Amino acid sequence: MKQILLSLLLLCGTFTIFAEPTKGHGEKAQEPFLRMRSILYYDVTWSTDSMKVGEEMSVQGKFHVFDEWPDVLDNPDVVFVNVGVPGPVFLRKETYLNGKLMLNSTSVEIGGDYEFKVVLKARKPGTYHVHPMLNIQGAGPIVGPGKFVEVQATDTAFTNEVTTITGQTVDLERYGLANVVTWHVIWALVGIAWLIYWFRKPLFIPRMVEIQEGRGEELITSRDRWVGAGFAAFTLILVAFGYFRAEMIYPTTVPLQAGRSQVAAMEMVPSSIEVSVEEATYRIPGRTVNLTLRVTNNGSKPQQLGEFTTANLRFIDASLVKPTEGYPVELVEEGLQVEPSGSIQPGQTVTLKIKATNPAWETEQLALLIYDPDSRFGGLLMFYDDQGNRSIVTIGGGLIPTFI
Repeated sequence: MKQILLSLLLLCGTFTIFAEPTKGHGEKAQEPFLRMRSILYYDVTWSTDSMKVGEEMSVQGKFHVFDEWPDVLDNPDVVFVNVGVPGPVFLRKETYLNGKLMLNSTSVEIGGDYEFKVVLKARKPGTYHVHPMLNIQGAGPIVGPGKFVEVQATDTAFTNEVTTITGQTVDLERYGLANVVTWHVIWALVGIAWLIYWFRKPLFIPRMVEIQEGRGEELITSRDRWVGAGFAAFTLILVAFGYFRAEMIYPTTVPLQAGRSQVAAMEMVPSSIEVSVEEATYRIPGRTVNLTLRVTNNGSKPQQLGEFTTANLRFIDASLVKPTEGYPVELVEEGLQVEPSGSIQPGQTVTLKIKATNPAWETEQLALLIYDPDSRFGGLLMFYDDQGNRSIVTIGGGLIPTFI
């Protein structure tokens, strides 16, 4: 037994020595259908990737609420715009949705497009993966693409000063800290006293034996009942004291706001492109998604496919689309293959064959979609006319795995 325990300790020590710190939030572990068929982010930018403590940055972009919203998720009736960062390393100073300041939750329309902006203030030095994120009731957090941002230390301590409605200037980093510590200590002492009283008595095995022998009532004495009543009375008195003390010290307060704001979807120019998915396969050996699309140009200008994006992965035609500056390079593949290449003329209907090849299908664990009971994909196609105007079309359908 000693040898086994020693071996386990050595094994755990070895893992601890060679373990590396995590650098993300486990977003790759989210089910592929969540990332491909719920919220589709695009045009995401970060104002900087290097800053100092106390400086501000912004994350902004757009997202499309997928038209074929998964049946297993609640509808996005309660949504909160947020960011995904590893703990309280930033302050979220401002949040906007379609230009409207967001202090509360909202709802989004299935099939709608929204523009967001989140302003952050660096709080702790380090290197952090920063994502835009939507918290959706009944669906959880849906994160967008992540970028590493370096926060450098400064000589001065971080402060977060605000002016209250009564005109008092306070530093939220330390405001009320002594009060919080005091009440934690008080309640800890109450809990410890309660445990000490009961731990002085016979514990689990003797009490179980007494109950099995039908003498359970004898375990609780009249003294125990009086002590329990005393603890209950003391707790109520302490709660009442804390309440009236807070009312006396802070007579002017604003309650937490629980209402929801209403934000309409962006007014998008109707697309003149009609797309139907005839076939969609994932070639496992080549890490390639092959799409056969029937595309009709109902507009007055030639249109050419420039980008296919899904689950934060972007496949672009570099001759039409320039990679967004600062976008994570591991999520961009410039080799979008389209046959036949060239523009689709007004009134023309063509069958496009698309190859989207990238190891990220595996590294981002999106290929696990083929093992889902509902193996369906979703994404956005972006067409461009000869003047650079963009038209966005949503596509989706079943995805079939192939091995040859």
